[in-house]
Amino acid sequence: MKFQMAASKLLELLQIVLGAVPGKSPLPILGNILIDAKDNGITLSATDLEIAICTTIDIKPDKTGAITVQAKTITDIIRELPDTNVTIAADSNRVEIATKTAHFKVSGIAADEFPRLAEYTAAKEIRMPSEDFSKMVRKTVFAVSTDESRPALNGVLWQTAGDKMIMVSTDGHRLAKISLDNRKLRGVADDLIIPPKALSAVTRLISDKEKEIGVVFGEKNIMFRIGSTTISSKLFEGPYPNFDQVIPTDNDKRLIVRRQDLLAAVRRVSILSNSLTHQVKFTIDKNKLLLSATNVDLGGEAREELPCEYKSEKMDVGYNASYIEDILKQVDSEEVVFELASPVSAGVVYAADRTEDYICLIMPLRLVD
Repeated sequence: MKFQMAASKLLELLQIVLGAVPGKSPLPILGNILIDAKDNGITLSATDLEIAICTTIDIKPDKTGAITVQAKTITDIIRELPDTNVTIAADSNRVEIATKTAHFKVSGIAADEFPRLAEYTAAKEIRMPSEDFSKMVRKTVFAVSTDESRPALNGVLWQTAGDKMIMVSTDGHRLAKISLDNRKLRGVADDLIIPPKALSAVTRLISDKEKEIGVVFGEKNIMFRIGSTTISSKLFEGPYPNFDQVIPTDNDKRLIVRRQDLLAAVRRVSILSNSLTHQVKFTIDKNKLLLSATNVDLGGEAREELPCEYKSEKMDVGYNASYIEDILKQVDSEEVVFELASPVSAGVVYAADRTEDYICLIMPLRLVD
């Protein structure tokens, strides 16, 4: 195998596939990147056995062939090179990296030891707007659970069956749900539970020039194509909990407040919140919202008052400040609505202008006097 390309371009390709290289693995081969030089282009691939990322550049090699090389080593070398042409060559299990003035040799592992990756079937591809997909992922992925005892909650649910396509995530303390018009995917697939790592990898690769992405639905996996890069991912097994059952529909108290003002105030007050619970107390009264926090270890406390619209009886409710921040960052409006029932029941949060079908649910924390 032998080919040449600009070092900056090679670094760009390496950084794309690095997203699938595991931090630690009992299998040394998974710490490697597969470099496959064929007549129709150079392909770099990486996998952690859950997701795989492959990217191709249309360069004809001097000599075809394939080898795997340690991902961190080759990336560190290429990153430190000046932006000049670099030659990559492999003979047996040795990889040579060379410019006019620099020479490196590193050990590789034979390509046939690398896991076999799913092939992207272009004939089954469905194109969908990249903006829609990015929005749905961004507004849900933050609420995915990390509790491995409930594996279905470790992914984002994607429903494509009806007139609306829906993405939902929850960790039991909060829930995010977004619905968009289903123009392309109606009835194509059953409910899918997709790992957040795969979804984040896709959205990172979507640029302004990518107006659409390709999707191929499989029985146990899903594949995406963004330009010359493909991402394949295993799916989590369901069923996903019935999320509609936990979203309250009869919360009769409405708090309306400016989103940016609340976000900034929560950030400030939470500096002196409990380091474990991150609890910020919301004291809600007639057109007045008082935020407060106490940190016994620091001997500190914080209070900040905001104007709001609220007409019900006074109520004290505690929230995890980090969860409130995550939600407020994703609501796209000047004002945000909290629909509440009591200090111990779930609240529903959404944009006051209702320009999009997006809601979040947040469970309160028990206040301690």
